[in-house]
Amino acid sequence: MKHLDKNRAIVAEAIARSWRDADFKSQFISDPAGTLKNAGAIIDEGHSVNVVENTPSLVHAVLPLHTNQSQHENQIDAALEELRGLPDGMQVRVYRDTDQESFFALPVAPDPGLTDSELEQIAGGKGAHNVTVASLEATMTQSTQTQTVETTTTAAVEAEVGAAVVAAAAVAVAVVVTPCLIS
Repeated sequence: MKHLDKNRAIVAEAIARSWRDADFKSQFISDPAGTLKNAGAIIDEGHSVNVVENTPSLVHAVLPLHTNQSQHENQIDAALEELRGLPDGMQVRVYRDTDQESFFALPVAPDPGLTDSELEQIAGGKGAHNVTVASLEATMTQSTQTQTVETTTTAAVEAEVGAAVVAAAAVAVAVVVTPCLIS
């Protein structure tokens, strides 16, 4: 657990980089442990690391170790609220970390107009370890408001807002539920 903060920051940076770099994303998904170790993460020998990728129609939620669940009750409750608000037809897959295996949900990339710094803040990296659902929603809302200023039809605006809500929920669920428990 002493490496928890460092590992969280490395995972968050890997998520943000995956949003910008398709080659890195492929590497991160196919060899998450190797990719994270190369970035400086400390992963116990024999510990398996898996990356599951969210899509516009699929959200992955990762629960902490059963023995640590009580420490994360507020985060789990907040994530459940986010899941309840997902639109019909949205699939949700739930994973639970174990002593030998960790899962990380790779959220759908946010608005491509965001800066690298904003992407890292959404992913929870570079000093933004305590990203909250409210701050994620505010970031996505601001992004959506900027996008909808453009001249578009009502149907296009509704589709954009719906996609932004789904993306915000997916990011919130991935960040809030996944405590990144690589010791």
